[in-house]
Amino acid sequence: MTEHKFKLGMYLPELDLPFDESLAKAREIGADYVWFNRLGNDGPPMEELDDAGVDRLGKQVASHGLEIFLINVGNPFKQIHLTDLDLDCMEEHPEFRRDMADLVRSMQMASRLGVGAVGLFTFAWPGEYSAAKPTWPMRWLTRGGHIADVDMEKLVRAFSLMLEQAERYDVDLALSMMPWNYTNTTGNFRRLAEALNSPRIKVMWGPSDNLNCGEADVATAGFLNIHPYLYGLHLKDLTVKDGLQLDFSYCPLGEGDVDYPAIFRSLRDRRSDAVLSVATHFLPASGSREEAMRINYANLERMIEES
Repeated sequence: MTEHKFKLGMYLPELDLPFDESLAKAREIGADYVWFNRLGNDGPPMEELDDAGVDRLGKQVASHGLEIFLINVGNPFKQIHLTDLDLDCMEEHPEFRRDMADLVRSMQMASRLGVGAVGLFTFAWPGEYSAAKPTWPMRWLTRGGHIADVDMEKLVRAFSLMLEQAERYDVDLALSMMPWNYTNTTGNFRRLAEALNSPRIKVMWGPSDNLNCGEADVATAGFLNIHPYLYGLHLKDLTVKDGLQLDFSYCPLGEGDVDYPAIFRSLRDRRSDAVLSVATHFLPASGSREEAMRINYANLERMIEES
């Protein structure tokens, strides 16, 4: 059997550079694939691009020898609290309408550029964007939180509306994972995916986010939960100090609590074509985002070699 070659990608906003410079750096550091939700720290909002601008964007990325594997206009459905939506008329909620418009524009761009999926998020737990974070203790102690039946109904209705558009534009939905959103663990993602029962539901797996929510067996049972839906991995690492108190710190890839070697072995055994998209979230002593990305790429390549 030939040696498995992983697809290496990068989440460009981590570099916080002008867009063209970030593309050049990504290629130099080792990426073949890129993902972004904004055009660097100097570009216009993505939703302002017309079709000609989208075409120029595709050519700009290709000119650096890179391929866009995921695209999203902003961060659709990242900061909307699910409890603020009414089951029967959620599409009338102004923030829902705004984020749906951004998602549809993402789909139009992806379809035009030949990108297979768009990125989006999965709504916030009650009170999550407040200082109190009232449901966090429950979520930590239950290894991710219990999704009530009424909330699952809302999620299924919301994503069914999104899937109608995804069919129209022939793209998949790659759901991102955050500790603050409903698909914060592989178990919660799997419950939603099975309820939707659509081949267009994919995931940008965030093992560190799962671990940060109390899911202890991320690299084993978690991998089995998530593998059938994998589109890519959002790679960062952290150390959980006191989970119940949400006390954690980000660190270089492979130096935290996530068992990445086990994950890479499982991906290799299944010859997965999911993109390993490197992020950072930590800063070295120099304060350089570029150095942080280089550290993570070097650590990733070492772990792949050793796994």
